[in-house]
Amino acid sequence: MLTVGKKITGGFLLVLILVVIMSVFTYLEIGEIGTSYEALTDTSLRKMELTQGFAADLANEAVAMRSFNFTGDIADITAFNDYRKKSDEKMAQLSEIVITEKGKKSLQVMQQEKANYEAIAEKSSEAKKANNQGDVGLYMQEAGKSYRAAMGASEELVQAVKVLVDIDKKEQTEKAKQAQTLLLIINLFVALVAIGIGVFVSRSISKPIRKITGCANQLAKGNLQEDDVLVKSSDEIGQLAVSFNTMKENLRRLIKQVQVTSEQVAASSEELTASSEQSARAANQVASSITNVANGASEQLAETDDASAVVEQMSAGIQQVAANANQVADHSAQAANKAKEGGKTVEKAVSQMENIESTVNTSAKVVAKLGERSKEIGQIVDTISGIAGQTNLLALNAAIEAARAGEQGRGFAVVAEEVRKLAEQSQEAAKQIAEMIGEIQGDTDKAVVAMDEGTREVKTGAEVVNAAGTAFREIAALVTQVSGQVKEISAAIQQMASGSQQIVGSVRKIDDLSKVTAGESQTVSVAAEEQLASMEEIASSSEALSQLAQELQAAVAKFHV
Repeated sequence: MLTVGKKITGGFLLVLILVVIMSVFTYLEIGEIGTSYEALTDTSLRKMELTQGFAADLANEAVAMRSFNFTGDIADITAFNDYRKKSDEKMAQLSEIVITEKGKKSLQVMQQEKANYEAIAEKSSEAKKANNQGDVGLYMQEAGKSYRAAMGASEELVQAVKVLVDIDKKEQTEKAKQAQTLLLIINLFVALVAIGIGVFVSRSISKPIRKITGCANQLAKGNLQEDDVLVKSSDEIGQLAVSFNTMKENLRRLIKQVQVTSEQVAASSEELTASSEQSARAANQVASSITNVANGASEQLAETDDASAVVEQMSAGIQQVAANANQVADHSAQAANKAKEGGKTVEKAVSQMENIESTVNTSAKVVAKLGERSKEIGQIVDTISGIAGQTNLLALNAAIEAARAGEQGRGFAVVAEEVRKLAEQSQEAAKQIAEMIGEIQGDTDKAVVAMDEGTREVKTGAEVVNAAGTAFREIAALVTQVSGQVKEISAAIQQMASGSQQIVGSVRKIDDLSKVTAGESQTVSVAAEEQLASMEEIASSSEALSQLAQELQAAVAKFHV
């Protein structure tokens, strides 16, 4: 896999290789030019140097010979021989390096004229030694011709060498220009290749980065509908594009999920509001029913007090009948009337107790239903709390992904933090609602227990009142039979006294039970009022939750998915 570092390094290495190749080629061309100039120096210039040296040595030979011919000094002969030897050596070197036909012809003329000159010079020296001055002059004239011919040939050779040197210089100059042109072309080629490599590497890096930057800008604006960034390379930038596309898709799913969750929270809050309102209405009905029960219990207590007073009066009348037998008829009539009134009162008490029992049963059912509603509300609150917890986790994950995105993800990190705060507020509100529901459920359970106890006490009171009704009916029957059973009046009076005492005890029990029922009804009424207040608090909390859900939806609506 070609990473960005490898691409950049490869581009630099390729440019470096081209520069090295160009440097090697330049070095070789300069070396070839240097070799050519060295060859020019070693051959053509060497030829010129040897030719000029030959001419100088030949001239020195002539000077030494003339000096000997005039002075006869033997040292001049020695100098002549030394210069002759040097000129022979230069001639031999020229014979090895002169390769042109013209040069060879000039060299042959030089050799021939040199040999002629030296042969005549030797004859001249012999004539000098023989002191034959006339022959010396003739030889000197003849030697001068050969000398001038040899010098002319050497001059021609020098000129030929100069021509060759000029030609070689032109060739070397042309080669240098060609090498310079070629080096310029190579430099331009290397520069173009380096520029091409730089542009290729730069575009391969900058183009996908521009794509990612453009998509990131769209994300920063809240547009999550942007197409995925397509990068064909598998380097770090390609991996960055894949990670960016994955982040965008996860963000899109997160926003959709938050939208769905916020809608669910809003719907649940509306349902909770409706349920709390319904529960409030039910609690209001319960409170009203309990108030009616309390009023009925108060009326029952008053009726029971009246019945107790009547029974006590009846007992006093029976005692008076027992004490005053002469007034049995009157007292019997009064007792019959009182018994009828007591029967009616007992029937009313029985009917009232049945009404109380029915009301208490209805209240118990309503309170039990209220407990079930409270449990349902608790489940809804648990669901809201779970949704808020999931929203908090999703917001935390979104914040982590934004942190990984760096600067591009800062704007979304702020949104994710706001979502997390809203989720925490929703969760806190759900906890408060759950605590309220728990308190309501506890109060409801207490109310149910109190209702059950009230129901049992009402049943007991009904049984006692029924017993009292039976006693009153028996008293009425006995009083009716008093007229025909005067003989048995004493026994009847004793039975009536005993029955009146039982009636007094029963009525007192009924009075006590009525007081307990009235107290319990007041307690249930207070509990119903507290439950109504709790339902109102639940409704207020559900409205706040609905408002939070709407704010969450408004925040999420900024993103286009």
